[in-house]
Amino acid sequence: IVMRMSDVLFAFPGILLAIGIVAILGNGMVNVIVAVAVFSVPAFARLVRGNVLALKHQTYIEAVRSIGATDAVIMLRHLLPGTVSSVVVYLTMRIGTSIITAASLSFLGLGAQPPTPEWGAMLNEARADMLNAPHIALFPSLAIFVTVLAFNLLGDGLRDALDPKLDRN
Repeated sequence: IVMRMSDVLFAFPGILLAIGIVAILGNGMVNVIVAVAVFSVPAFARLVRGNVLALKHQTYIEAVRSIGATDAVIMLRHLLPGTVSSVVVYLTMRIGTSIITAASLSFLGLGAQPPTPEWGAMLNEARADMLNAPHIALFPSLAIFVTVLAFNLLGDGLRDALDPKLDRN
């Protein structure tokens, strides 16, 4: 049932789903966070489910089950550690998408409202003065770019550090 609900949410582009959720809930940073979480959770559910399905048929899981370990022990001691690394890596990569989505919603006027400082709202305010003072739009844009790049590089580094199949030679 959970994966079918995830498939329904995957049918819509993330930004469109976020716009719809914020339109229903109203403007504000809390509602933007809820919207970003709603369209992010199905991806994590699919990732965890895929990892668990791959791990549960491994020989060591069958061996642990044969010696009488309970399902809770198998999940907490064997399946959870096998999925945490990929979830952490995906989380760092997904933070960049979340930042861009939140900035987009604020740019459209659906996110944080003034006087709350938000990069998307700053870009929206800078549109009027783009020809006369381009630096007003440049700095929030650079902040978004550098932050998203930093989280993506962090995710890439974590993937390299945590991937047991990676050839380190």
